[in-house]
Amino acid sequence: MVKPSDRNPWERQLADDVVRALARAVLPRQLRNWLRSPRATAAWLQGTLAHLAGRNPVVELRPGWRLRCHPVALRTAYRVMLEDPAQVLELDGFIAACAPGMVLYDVGAHFGIFSLAALHFGGPQALAVAVDPSAAAARMLRRMARLNATGDRLRIIRAAAVAVDGVTDVVDAGVVAAGYAVRPGAAHPAGERTAVPAVTVDRLCARLRLWPTHLKIDVEGFESDVLRGARATLREADRPLVFIELHNAIVGEGGGDPSAAIRELLEARYDLFDVHGAPARAENLLSHDLVRVVARPHAAPAA
Repeated sequence: MVKPSDRNPWERQLADDVVRALARAVLPRQLRNWLRSPRATAAWLQGTLAHLAGRNPVVELRPGWRLRCHPVALRTAYRVMLEDPAQVLELDGFIAACAPGMVLYDVGAHFGIFSLAALHFGGPQALAVAVDPSAAAARMLRRMARLNATGDRLRIIRAAAVAVDGVTDVVDAGVVAAGYAVRPGAAHPAGERTAVPAVTVDRLCARLRLWPTHLKIDVEGFESDVLRGARATLREADRPLVFIELHNAIVGEGGGDPSAAIRELLEARYDLFDVHGAPARAENLLSHDLVRVVARPHAAPAA
């Protein structure tokens, strides 16, 4: 008998491919997601049980801002806002730009840390619309809303923000990816895809009759799609301040044009800044795999 350790690399790869193919054919994706990482699954289940038992820690994310956190949300999404320097800087810049009575459209909200920040730092009249295609993210954000008594100031929309309204498919990335939903690739068969509403920012604003003062976009490489679907909003008289993550490497690897999102902002007459507040040139932004940008409406010259 040939032991697995005695096989050459090609044979081991073939065996792994056969096992994956069989698992994909027999097991539903959601179950495979839970089985892919026993450690992540155990941590998620432990956090869920703690939440059900009422053990939801109160964390001071910023001075004066105390948030009651679902343990899973704290571990997978919120803690990095205290520990990762780049994300700390991004959130601090957003908080500094919050204003009384602000209206945030949080596109790619995930567990909604920016939405919750807007509701706190924008005062009691602030509103937030959180948009995300992930069912897991929407459920978690509803739990966070209840834990922190946001009332009707937070609207949660389970949908993908796109360039043209309709329907699109997403794939559940599972607990390993903290409940994110991703756009499917060629390797994802029809049975692994879930159809979700696809909405433009422009149509959503018109439907809700609510226009943003602040727009945050974090959509893992589909930034230009979101911006194309927000062209009218970006050209309103009262244009929103835009916080956007440009996933240049993801866009390039998918055969897209990383400069497309930047062109959309420049054509809408926005000025681009880095998270330190310094003016940013397009060529410098494109030199990074991932870069966080603040886009401010270009001020018209004084008459």
